[in-house]
Amino acid sequence: MTAAFDTDLLEKVLRAVRQIRPEHTDPGPDTDFRDLGLDSLDRLALVVAVEQATGIPVPDRALSDAATPADLARRLPAIIERSTPMDQEFPSRSPSPELGWIDDGARAGEGTRLWHQAQIADGAVVGASCTLGKGSFVGSGSTIGDHVKIGNYAGVFGASVADEAMICPGVLLLEDPAPRATTPDGQRKGPDDWTRRPVTINTGATIGAGAVIAPGVTVGAHALVALGAVVLRDVPAYGLVIGNPARQVGWVCRCGHTLDPSLRCTTCWRAYRRDGDELAAESQAVPLE
Repeated sequence: MTAAFDTDLLEKVLRAVRQIRPEHTDPGPDTDFRDLGLDSLDRLALVVAVEQATGIPVPDRALSDAATPADLARRLPAIIERSTPMDQEFPSRSPSPELGWIDDGARAGEGTRLWHQAQIADGAVVGASCTLGKGSFVGSGSTIGDHVKIGNYAGVFGASVADEAMICPGVLLLEDPAPRATTPDGQRKGPDDWTRRPVTINTGATIGAGAVIAPGVTVGAHALVALGAVVLRDVPAYGLVIGNPARQVGWVCRCGHTLDPSLRCTTCWRAYRRDGDELAAESQAVPLE
């Protein structure tokens, strides 16, 4: 190692790695992230875990350049002095071009961070330890759980999003099944002139970048919607859907990787079973010889 770092900080990074990859019970400080099976989505989850454990916002360059837990830990101390504490209450700050906005009548839980120009509208509720990316919007009536990540310029309109879900950049969760600017008599539409059909995103699901979820659709727990998909019907738990209109093409593990034909994950070795049209977690299996 060429540079010193805080050993307590390193331990928090290693703990976060174990949280993301529980099968690696004792990752070393110099173990390559690739050897730990951390793909791009896993690295985003690692960022959230490290930020929650340390209170240090991790810049993109630190994660993209870091190759090992020790390497990541070395890159964090230099930014401690100018970091924003994770538990700072953003509602107490006045709106500014450098921060997000929490409107009067909106709520955000402890540890939730808003990046530039993110907005939580009046009547929306966001849970604890969430991250809202630059330019993202959470509309009135939306309910966001804990540990949710909403990417840059995503639009959440009245949706219910459960804990640990990931809404990637540019996603649209829509709620108006008959969108018009005016009523049939030419008057501007108001809140009482349309019926909401909100989207439901269940625990741990991921909605890929640029995807559009139609009003009333439910995405099951730990499902994965591919980037750019247009989803017009419900997605089962652990389902993988892709295309326009989206169709199910397979199943994914809780870790985000696709399952083989026997419904096993070849990355983290979890096993699943069919329960009618649904999938249920069965066990964490042992790699085959």
